[in-house]
Amino acid sequence: MAPQKTAATAATHPADNSSAKSRTIRVEARLQVGEELDLGATGRSVGDQFIFSGNLVSTEGPEERSVGRFGGFCVITDLERNAGQCSSTAVLPEGQITVQGEQAGIPVPSPVVNAITGGTGEFRKARGQVTQRVLTSATWQLTFEVLDVQPRRTGDGHSPSEAPMPMPPSFPGK
Repeated sequence: MAPQKTAATAATHPADNSSAKSRTIRVEARLQVGEELDLGATGRSVGDQFIFSGNLVSTEGPEERSVGRFGGFCVITDLERNAGQCSSTAVLPEGQITVQGEQAGIPVPSPVVNAITGGTGEFRKARGQVTQRVLTSATWQLTFEVLDVQPRRTGDGHSPSEAPMPMPPSFPGK
């Protein structure tokens, strides 16, 4: 079975005929863990944290489907705006995308655009931005605008989706 690709549109990005692409990835982040940590002074204070994780779901197409997971944390830095510095990672079949920036309205974030700071796999040279909108307190819409996506190649020059799948390992006596 070929690796499942995330819902995305791809377009050639550079004018130098390299294989780098830009992609827009639209997913819903469905929160499964959302914990506030009261650190230092009792009650809401600078340095408190919000830790979160959950699943990424594509709602494009006839059926919604799981396409990955996400997790991260925010550290409160501004009590007046209820804002903090946040860092998160989206884990997708093609690799990971890291995101960083300020968010207001923690733990239910206001709409925000944060920076894509890097990644792994096809996103190893990634840069760009992610727009986050709150649909409900536990469901966020994420739109990743990823620049410099690097399709992986196998030893024979094919991308992984074009390459034959390796045989699963066999275990004696099973």
